[in-house]
Amino acid sequence: MRALAVIALAATVTACTTPSGSWSVRPGMPLIAADNLQNRLAQDEGVIAALTKTAAPGAVIFAPGPVDALKWLGEQERFPQSQWQGHLVAVSCDGSLGAVTGAIQWGEYPGYYTTIWRYENAAENQRGEWRWIVSHGDALENPRPAPQRALTQVASCKDIPEPAGMIGQAGQSADGSLRYNWTYTVDDGRTLTVEIWDGSRFKAVIADKVAAGQAE
Repeated sequence: MRALAVIALAATVTACTTPSGSWSVRPGMPLIAADNLQNRLAQDEGVIAALTKTAAPGAVIFAPGPVDALKWLGEQERFPQSQWQGHLVAVSCDGSLGAVTGAIQWGEYPGYYTTIWRYENAAENQRGEWRWIVSHGDALENPRPAPQRALTQVASCKDIPEPAGMIGQAGQSADGSLRYNWTYTVDDGRTLTVEIWDGSRFKAVIADKVAAGQAE
């Protein structure tokens, strides 16, 4: 039954992965579907397999400093059983880049996670797919309260400024309407921010800070 559920969910994601079409109906739906599918894969095949299968080449994870995710995952033998629930979805105007943040449970321990996702175009006559490029999280003393449904923040397509060049560890959607930035030092730990264009300025929708020495 669970395998059938995964197949059905995968079909749903495939049907709504492209940045156009369904975005005008429910912006953010393809991205939260990809995040949900990744979580379902983690329950069925384990966290290492789920993260590996959904990562983009060059994806970054923190252990505790930034490392190549696929190389690091390939060296791990065990990973705590985890499950997560997206609470906020931020999507660029053109649907090429997005972020999901929410609650995560590492066994019985609560925490939060933020994942940056990028839409990967496929060959002609084939559908593309969402793949993650940055993943991080941290423990919390108390679980994050869950909203009734995942909240969606969509960047405005109005008067978007010219995309700035990538500086340091930063990225942005092709149209410049969503951008993210993460920094890391051994002494200060790391920060990760996600900003979207609201029609007149960039506003921060995610601002995470993790103390030094904390992995993932």
